[in-house]
Amino acid sequence: MQPGTSKGMKRLAGGAACAAAAAAAVSMAMPATASAATEVAPPTVVTEVDGNTLDITVTNPNVFELTDPQSCGAVAFDATRLPEVLSNPAVVLQPGFAAWMTPLPERVVANATGDAVKTFTTSELADGAYAVIGECLSLSTVANPQTTLPQIVFVGGPLDGIQFGS
Repeated sequence: MQPGTSKGMKRLAGGAACAAAAAAAVSMAMPATASAATEVAPPTVVTEVDGNTLDITVTNPNVFELTDPQSCGAVAFDATRLPEVLSNPAVVLQPGFAAWMTPLPERVVANATGDAVKTFTTSELADGAYAVIGECLSLSTVANPQTTLPQIVFVGGPLDGIQFGS
């Protein structure tokens, strides 16, 4: 998927990322240090339809920085609600809004070679169109994560497996 520059998309990942960044900070048990923000690239996200589930592969292209670790994730939600996400990205954090979101402890943490990858399989989804958006952030870029443009996929029904987006 191509990187997006929409403020709305950046805010979308920012809300989800706050919890991820806090958890990463606690789990690393590192003393607080002042450092410049690390340049963070957006992930590559590939979504495949498998019956009524999605196989979502997230590749983190960032090289691990000990003082400012980067991680990536993705979210899938009903594509008809994309306008809501664009106007208020934090809406994906509301209970029941997202059909699936990368579990916090399973986020794709950058590695030394910049090619960390994980594939996630969603639970069974209802027939319909879903938007999938990927995001990467670091502890210093929580408010400005790098996101992908939405990828629209169809689950079930006559359009099963058709995808739009890059």
